[in-house]
Amino acid sequence: MSENELGETHPNTAKTDELEVTQPYKAPGQLEAPDADSAEDTQIITKKAKPNRRVFGAVAGLLAFVLIGSLGGYFSAIGARQKEATLQKAVEAFTQFGLGEGDLTVGNCDIARQRFSFVIELDPTYPGAAEKLAQSMLCAGTTGTTQEPALQASPEATPTPDPRGAEEIYNQSQGLQAAQNWGELLVNLDTLRGIYPDFEPIQVDGLYYIALRNRGTTRILAEGELESGIFDLNRAEQIGPLDTDAATYREWAILYIVAQSFWDVDWGQAVQFFSQLAVSAPNLHDTTFFTAQDRLAEAQLNYASQLIDRALFLSGAKGWCDAVQLLEEANSYSPHSPEVQPTAVWISEKCTLNPDSQPNIP
Repeated sequence: MSENELGETHPNTAKTDELEVTQPYKAPGQLEAPDADSAEDTQIITKKAKPNRRVFGAVAGLLAFVLIGSLGGYFSAIGARQKEATLQKAVEAFTQFGLGEGDLTVGNCDIARQRFSFVIELDPTYPGAAEKLAQSMLCAGTTGTTQEPALQASPEATPTPDPRGAEEIYNQSQGLQAAQNWGELLVNLDTLRGIYPDFEPIQVDGLYYIALRNRGTTRILAEGELESGIFDLNRAEQIGPLDTDAATYREWAILYIVAQSFWDVDWGQAVQFFSQLAVSAPNLHDTTFFTAQDRLAEAQLNYASQLIDRALFLSGAKGWCDAVQLLEEANSYSPHSPEVQPTAVWISEKCTLNPDSQPNIP
């Protein structure tokens, strides 16, 4: 490679001749006067820059507005998910507690212990869970079974034998199934299983499942015996998986009981849970035949009354706008009465005149 070509490969290598032409000497502090064309270009650039800044400001404002709206929707979705998670925990705790009681009854002590431990993990304050956990631990740590064998050894506890043969009892059970007499069918099956435990175990289990599943759903949907219906379905599930309908009915019953637990205690929570149940099962009721829809209406009325009382308290502290929010929420649950409406209008006017005087809602 020639020296000329090497020189072209080094960008920092300057040529003396070119420097003398392109770099005229300027004394320190000497400024070069701009020519006419440069001044005109500067004015054009300056004029164009101003509207661009305005456009940028408008776009930034629009983006901020969209961002605020998106964040509002995001936090609203988080709140909805948190409520749903709370509901699911309550339903799961109730379900596992009931299953644990069934396991403890039949002597599955270790499984019962696991269920009650799980309930306490979901809700450390769940009523009766600590006591049941202690019982299951004692049961699992001693015999591992219930005291049923000792009771069977007692002559007083021995049931009177049924003189009928296994085939006769089984055939009668099939007739009770056809007649949908689930209670009598279960009694018959208990007799059959007690006297002839090895007779057609698969078929007998199938009849048990059908009887428990159907009696459980009937208790929940028709009779309002929610806890008994849940217990029947839990027993059926120990034999085989529940169908979708039966599992849904059990979930409704659990949700009703959970919602009922907030009655006269926390009207806001009662409204939240009965609102969900009133959509899917408005006619579900307990033994008082008070439906989910009825309970929702009464819970909303009581909750609205609480909100109004709180709003009046805040208005007394000149928290006008916070009071307006509570009154609007109360009105969404139960329209204001003629006695409350003028006060609500007056508080709203106070909020309009004093928008910055409200305290935070305690």
